[in-house]
Amino acid sequence: MKTAFYIFIFFSLTAGGATAQETITFINGKYEGDMKDGKRQGHGRAVYFDGSLYDGMWANDLRNGVGRAIFKDGSSFYGDWKEDKRQGRGNYEFPNGDKFIGQFANDEMSGYGTYMYANGNKYIGDMVNGVINGKGVLYYASGERYEGSFIDGQKAGKGKYYYKSGNLYDGYYMADKKEGFGKMVFANGDEYMGEFKDNNRTGKGIFTWANGDRYEGDFTNGNLNGFGSFTWSDGEKYTGTWTNNNRDGQGTFVAKSGEEKMLVFANGQKKSQ
Repeated sequence: MKTAFYIFIFFSLTAGGATAQETITFINGKYEGDMKDGKRQGHGRAVYFDGSLYDGMWANDLRNGVGRAIFKDGSSFYGDWKEDKRQGRGNYEFPNGDKFIGQFANDEMSGYGTYMYANGNKYIGDMVNGVINGKGVLYYASGERYEGSFIDGQKAGKGKYYYKSGNLYDGYYMADKKEGFGKMVFANGDEYMGEFKDNNRTGKGIFTWANGDRYEGDFTNGNLNGFGSFTWSDGEKYTGTWTNNNRDGQGTFVAKSGEEKMLVFANGQKKSQ
């Protein structure tokens, strides 16, 4: 009779809407914490049968407010929740050691944040639905970095890439590769400005060497290929066709004196006239 009496008193005190501490078993786990009107409300801890758990704030039987969750795959989240989804600012740790600190929306990493990779790389910038999208900076463990635009986790659009060698690329990317117009400044003073394709100098461009030599014309896979003009630092100039960095075919040579000659080359070797 005493047990039944105590249960009656307990429900009499809580039935009016006041919050009370309770321990309950629900369809996929157990809950211990604040309850109101038969629903989880306030602070509580839920341990699920799959091994995951949540410890934090609840409202209307859903995770709402600040809380920490450990998921069955070993990942964890601490931060803001709204209607059972991660919403707001939070800290997410992946099973492989990656970490993200930043904004969440609709249960996904969305907004501005910092993603730290287990391999030492680090990204700071925009995320959309769990994927790097927008503007950001990607720091590599090697010391190199990329600053610019991303689409679906890849470099795309305008950006700058700083190499640990001291080289700098400033131009356009597509699908993680240099594509379109760009400028490459080398640590030794050389410089290329022109078109890129599939990560190589391909198309029209100008290459200027640190010693003052200059080539303007066609490139293929980083080599002088096609028609172009090469001007030496002393003022001499050759205009004609090129194959893999060698003069190949007919061209015009202009000496420092201004004298012009028609020359014919085969794979870099001048042919007798």
